[in-house]
Amino acid sequence: MSQIIVGVPGPWRERRELMEALAKHGTDHNFAGATFFEQSTRTICEFDFYEHDSDLRNTVEIAGQGLFSAAELDAVAAHDSTAWLLFDTPGFETARTAARFARVLLEAGGIAVKVDSAGVAHTKQRWLELSASSEPFDIYTLFVVLVDAGDGQAYSCGMHNFGLPDAAVPSALGNEECARLLNVFNMYRLVENPVLKTGETFSVEADSPRFRLKHGPYIDGYEPDTPLYNPNGLWSLELPQPSAAPTRRRWQLPW
Repeated sequence: MSQIIVGVPGPWRERRELMEALAKHGTDHNFAGATFFEQSTRTICEFDFYEHDSDLRNTVEIAGQGLFSAAELDAVAAHDSTAWLLFDTPGFETARTAARFARVLLEAGGIAVKVDSAGVAHTKQRWLELSASSEPFDIYTLFVVLVDAGDGQAYSCGMHNFGLPDAAVPSALGNEECARLLNVFNMYRLVENPVLKTGETFSVEADSPRFRLKHGPYIDGYEPDTPLYNPNGLWSLELPQPSAAPTRRRWQLPW
């Protein structure tokens, strides 16, 4: 079973300092032992608190994919601790809750956000902006990263945060088209929750290429006991043979 795992490094030297920082921003959010909770909604998640990690700057720089400035990375390097939030029931609403809980930690002095269950990191400003959005695509962006595998495929990592399979497309399409196709296909599934079958086809627009769908296990190299592994598997979007005539599926971009 997968978890949504979100870490927020901060200036808190011990748990008591984080508790005091949370209290300054209201009484709705706090933690007790291994539980972080929101009193108004009676929502809880698993909570952990780790001391300074000397490797965090490097991992955030890699996971941030160039979005962090040198000053922001230096601030990460100077963190005293990291507050971790773990959610056992992945899904869109759970991801939205995780985004909100992480925002609370940022408002209490947090420096950045690292989503261990997607291998992606976000600056404080980016997380504050996207987590407050009502647009599903903005929440999706927080918990999913796109990767060029270097073996002829580009794929997404993190759709298990929503309880869904990830997707892979031919990298020969080029970076821009790969990103567009992956994002549209993932958002189609996230928003409309269709029942898909191997052999059906998907296209972004009426005059766009049709891709044959094939479901299989997740990417080789991700072990089942690691946060990046997707137990729901992977949808591969492959260009079909000219004679293929499976069911067509199409979804217009809503943005």
